[in-house]
Amino acid sequence: MFEVIKIISVAFTAVSIGFTGWLQYEKFRLDGEWRIDTCTEETDFAAYEGLHLAWHVFLSDDPLSAPVVGDGEKVEEAFAAIPATARHPVRLVGAKEINSVSLTGRFEGARRASTGRFELHPTVGRRLLSGYIPFYQRNVDVLEGQFAFTAGNARGPARAVRLQNGRMPDGVAPFTCMGKSVPKLPPFDDDGSDRPSEDMN
Repeated sequence: MFEVIKIISVAFTAVSIGFTGWLQYEKFRLDGEWRIDTCTEETDFAAYEGLHLAWHVFLSDDPLSAPVVGDGEKVEEAFAAIPATARHPVRLVGAKEINSVSLTGRFEGARRASTGRFELHPTVGRRLLSGYIPFYQRNVDVLEGQFAFTAGNARGPARAVRLQNGRMPDGVAPFTCMGKSVPKLPPFDDDGSDRPSEDMN
């Protein structure tokens, strides 16, 4: 009898863990419109150090297929909008786990194409259940992590934010790169007037 109870207990625990994991996976959906920011902190070229880049992408996360796919374009460099006629496309494909997402991209440039990779995780926000008892909750609309590009062997922090009607959601702090940031981001259809770099994707 004890062995039967033990087997039932183990089976129940396994099913509970699996079901909980499935729920967490389903809650971590990536479908929608995103902004991805990067800051180059390590690179083979000193001129790229501290370079900020941003992309506007649309991700598709079909639960019936394994890969996460997306398309978009580079929209900012050094926190300045890139003219619409000079924006280079990016295509992303990757995989999602319960608590992480890996995206590999092909980045078109003025002179050549390069590849890159994002390793991102949901952020954790602190909520107060009462005046004294805090608890922590995943924020799957704001992902943080690292990036690595073949262009200039660039590496550094990256952040992806799910947009709401093309704009940043309330309460999300500006992305900071080597102490630089902008308090308010321009809409993505801003034509801009700054000339983008021809070397860094």
